[in-house]
Amino acid sequence: MKALLSLCLTLCLLSPAQAYDPLAKEELNDYTPPTEQWQERELKIPENFDPDDLQPFSLKGRQDRFEYAIERNTLQAGDDGVIRFLLVIRSASGVVNSSYEGLRCGHRQSKVYAYGSADGLNPLARPEWQQIPKSSSGYQAILYEDLLCNLSTGIPNTPDAVIQALRSGSKVAAPFLTTGDD
Repeated sequence: MKALLSLCLTLCLLSPAQAYDPLAKEELNDYTPPTEQWQERELKIPENFDPDDLQPFSLKGRQDRFEYAIERNTLQAGDDGVIRFLLVIRSASGVVNSSYEGLRCGHRQSKVYAYGSADGLNPLARPEWQQIPKSSSGYQAILYEDLLCNLSTGIPNTPDAVIQALRSGSKVAAPFLTTGDD
């Protein structure tokens, strides 16, 4: 009986070691890597901004020496989860800088596609996605958190909702979650 018990104990101890062999050729887990890679949609970078179509906004909680505005007609929520916009920043001395940017909602990333001035935009050769730090108080973090991205769903807010919030100086209101029983 002692021998049988010893054999059972030995088999129990060996079984977990034999269940996973990292060098085994056969995959024993059920993880399947995604078959589709995320792909950013193609875009056309505006040549310049329309000064008559700018929607000013302020960075709440910040005493800033800059004025910020988004060109309303460039605000686009893509089916790739990216919301793109042309941003204009004016300094207290009147210097104007502009950029065409995108925020990848649900991933807390930003990308600058082009930089410019009042004279026009110049596309970057190889723009790359950058993480937006959670502790940041910069304009990208504020636009991501308060206006352009729905943090509960990870998708872009509609341009109409964003423009309405920009005009009223508030955040985009988070939608109520419904159960579908309505």
